[in-house]
Amino acid sequence: MELYDENIINKKKSKIPMIIGILIVFLIIVTVAIIYGIMYLKSTVITARIDGQKKNNIVEILYFKEENGSSKVYIPIRKVAKFLGYEDYRGDYKIKSEDDSKCYVKNEYETAMFSLDSDTLIKTRGDSDYEYITLDEKVFEKDGELFTTPTGIEKAFNTLFEYNSSSNIINIYTMEYLNQYYASKLKIGEYSQQATSGSNNTEKLSDDFTDKKAIFENMIILQKDKLYGVIDATTGKSILENKYEDIKYLPATEDFLVKSNGKVGVLAKDSSTKVRVVYDEIKIMDNQNGLYLVKQNNLYGVVSTSGKVIIAPEYKKIGMDITKFSQNGIENQYVLLDEIIPIMNSNDLWGLFNIKGEKIKDFELTGVGCTTNLADSAYPALAIPSYKMLVVEKDKHYNLITTKGEEIFKSSYVLDAVYLKTNTENGENKFYMTYNNNSSIVNVEEWLTSVGR
Repeated sequence: MELYDENIINKKKSKIPMIIGILIVFLIIVTVAIIYGIMYLKSTVITARIDGQKKNNIVEILYFKEENGSSKVYIPIRKVAKFLGYEDYRGDYKIKSEDDSKCYVKNEYETAMFSLDSDTLIKTRGDSDYEYITLDEKVFEKDGELFTTPTGIEKAFNTLFEYNSSSNIINIYTMEYLNQYYASKLKIGEYSQQATSGSNNTEKLSDDFTDKKAIFENMIILQKDKLYGVIDATTGKSILENKYEDIKYLPATEDFLVKSNGKVGVLAKDSSTKVRVVYDEIKIMDNQNGLYLVKQNNLYGVVSTSGKVIIAPEYKKIGMDITKFSQNGIENQYVLLDEIIPIMNSNDLWGLFNIKGEKIKDFELTGVGCTTNLADSAYPALAIPSYKMLVVEKDKHYNLITTKGEEIFKSSYVLDAVYLKTNTENGENKFYMTYNNNSSIVNVEEWLTSVGR
């Protein structure tokens, strides 16, 4: 008796190669799937670099939003600050509140301020000169943080932000890195072979913080043989000849303040003249309205960024010290309430002009703003922003005046003081005025509403 059937054995043997073949095919499919899975995962993993150095912790704080089949990235302003060497703060820069709807970042050179639902970035170098930059989107809030776009990060932190959604690579380049990179590429000054060999190479980059911002327009301010010029950062070709005693970059206009024969003017990057080189001093007083403050023969005037004289340089002072009114939230010492230019004449009396150069109040004021503060925990007021009114003074008594020059108390300076109190949580100001030798106190805004203003 046979204990086995040879046919059955042969059938089993014939099935083994088939099973092995199936297993091989299965393994191939699994392997391919794994490979493609790894490739997909790699393609979805975002890599972030700052100046070429991996900073993957940045990825954890980013917010990605799909729109129209493409991915947009948003960045939490305060959280990214530490990666870029900035300090970050909650609240308003001027008022020092804990208002969660505002924040600011700063380094040793400048401060940048953001506000919720606003597309305006405000920058200052701490000397009351303010630059207003329009962003591509409004700031929004998510999970208790204020977010902005890459453009907002570029403008606030002086960086170049690149995001490739197909390769999922984020590159952030700082201003210092970009200047050094192009200087090395063009072999300028300390980055040249001549410099390393010890030869006398007098070329060097401007070391001024603001001047370095020209790199974002592919320009470099170059000093050579004690004279300044401007070159193209990518080609090295001259933009402004190397013949000026000094050159300063003006980021707000992308023009250049140049000095020649002891006088200053403004040139465009095509070398055309914007403001004639005839003044002793020029500075931007309002980039929103395109206004320069000019000084000539120790007197001040106003010139537009196109070179038109708005107010002739005939006055002792333009603008005022607003440091004592910091709690009022006034940002521009030269243009108050975005419309009014305070001017002092040779008799130390103040007049008011609008941004068109039209006089709206004659030179009869002894001051602008209230210098008297009679209440506890109160601050002197310069303006009532919600009503677009200034506080003006005649001989230690006060009045309110509109941006059109209308006095609220007709020809009568009856107020003893105008001051404000600030809610430190939300930054909200309430304004008060006193009269009758300070025996009467009235909420200014409530009163203005009651009289139909």
